[in-house]
Amino acid sequence: MIIIVGIILRSFKEGIYKYDTKAERFFKDSILSTVYDPTDFVSGKLVRDNKTNNVWNFSRSSINIISPGEITNTPKIRRVPLSIATRNDVTGYENILQLNENHYLLGNNSGYYTLDINKVEINPFQTYISSIVSYDRIGDKGIRRISKNLDGNFKSDEHTIEISFYVPEYYKYLETEYQYQLIGIYDGWSEWSQNSVKLFENLPHGKYIFNVRAKIGDKISNNMASYSFSIAKPWYATNIMLAIYLFGVGLFLLFMHKVYTTHYRKQRALLIANNKRELEISQVQTEKEIINFKNEQLQVEFKNKSKELAASTMSMIRKNELLTTIKNELNSIPDKSLVKPVINIIDKSLKQNHDWELFQEAFNNADSGFLKKINKIHPSLTPNDLKLCAYLRLNLSSKEIAPLLNISSRSVEIKRYRLRKKLDLSHKDNLVNYIIEL
Repeated sequence: MIIIVGIILRSFKEGIYKYDTKAERFFKDSILSTVYDPTDFVSGKLVRDNKTNNVWNFSRSSINIISPGEITNTPKIRRVPLSIATRNDVTGYENILQLNENHYLLGNNSGYYTLDINKVEINPFQTYISSIVSYDRIGDKGIRRISKNLDGNFKSDEHTIEISFYVPEYYKYLETEYQYQLIGIYDGWSEWSQNSVKLFENLPHGKYIFNVRAKIGDKISNNMASYSFSIAKPWYATNIMLAIYLFGVGLFLLFMHKVYTTHYRKQRALLIANNKRELEISQVQTEKEIINFKNEQLQVEFKNKSKELAASTMSMIRKNELLTTIKNELNSIPDKSLVKPVINIIDKSLKQNHDWELFQEAFNNADSGFLKKINKIHPSLTPNDLKLCAYLRLNLSSKEIAPLLNISSRSVEIKRYRLRKKLDLSHKDNLVNYIIEL
C-alpha cells in the first residue's frame, strides 16, 4: 500500500485499488489495473519516487512507471520491458532509486545495476529463418540442408524437419522470444519461448506452412517469417498404388462373384434334391399318420366299448351291496325259519365268483396290463390282494369296497394294512397314490 498525492493505492493480483475516503472502502482503478493481468502478476510492491511523484510497479514481463497526468487527472503509464528473469530481483522486496533524469539504480538478488530507461527502448525489428534441415528415418546419416529461399519438396522418408530462426537485434537486458505455428497440423500459435530452433518429428505426408514471429520485451516483430514445404506420400500410398489397389479389389470382387455364383448354383441343385426327397418322405409320413390315426380310432372305439362293459359290470357288482342290505334286514326278523330260504339264496349269490370274472375281464380291457404289471413287481400278492388293488385303482373307498368283497369296512382296512406291508410301503407313502401311479 502506498500514498500518492493524498491517494492511497493498494496493489495485488486482481489489480490496483484506490481508497475512497467518502465510501471508506477500496475501489478497483480500471486504468492503473492495466499495468498487468493476473498471469503477469509477481508481487503487489509499489515504489514511489518522491522527486517525480512517479510510482513504480514490477510485473513478470516489465517494470511499469505510473506518472500523474500533466493536464488531466488521468495517469500516464510507461512500460520498461525488463522481465523478472532479466531483473533477477527478490519478489516482494523490489526497489529502484533515481540517480538523475534518465538513470536509475535497480536492486536485484545479487546487488545493484544502473538502468538508462531511454536505452531500453525497442526499435522495429524483423524475424528471419536461418536454416532448414531434413532427416530421414536413418537419423544423422540422412541429413539434407534445404535452401530457405526455396519451397521444400521432401521425400516420404524425410519426415523430420528442423527449422532455425533468428532476430538480428541485441539488447543487453532483454531476451528475444519466439512463437511459431505449422499450418497443416498445428494451426494454433505456440507459447512464447526463447528457443530459436524447432524440430518437427515424424510428420505425415501433406503440405505445410511454417510461420514464426518474435517478441522483444512487449513488442512483436513487424513481420512473420514463413516457409512452405511438402512431404511426399510413401510409395504404398501413391496414386499409382491406389489404382493398383482398386484394380486388385475389382479382380477380387469378380473372382468372389464367380465363386459365390458357382456355390449358389450347387446349393440350389442340392436344395431341389433335398426338397424332392423331403416331399417323398412327407408323403410316406402322411400315409403312416393316416394308418396311425385309423389305429387310434380303433383303439378309442375299443376302449369306449371296454369302459361301457366295465360300467355295466360295476353295476352288476353293485347289486351285491343291495343283496347284503336285504340280507341284513331279513336277519332282523325274529322268526328266522320264514326267511332262511331267501337268506340262503342271497348267500349263494354273494359267494359266487362269476361277477368277479366279468369285472376282471372288463377291468383288463379298460386298464390293460395293470394286474400283470403289479403281479410282476410284487409276485407275493394273492388273488384277493389283486382284487383289492383293482378296486383301489378305481379310487374306491373302504366303504365302497366292503360290499364288493362281502366283508365289513373294518376288514377292508385290515386288508389294506396287510397289502401295504406286502408292497413294502413306508408310513409316508400313500397306498392309493402308489397303485394309481403304477
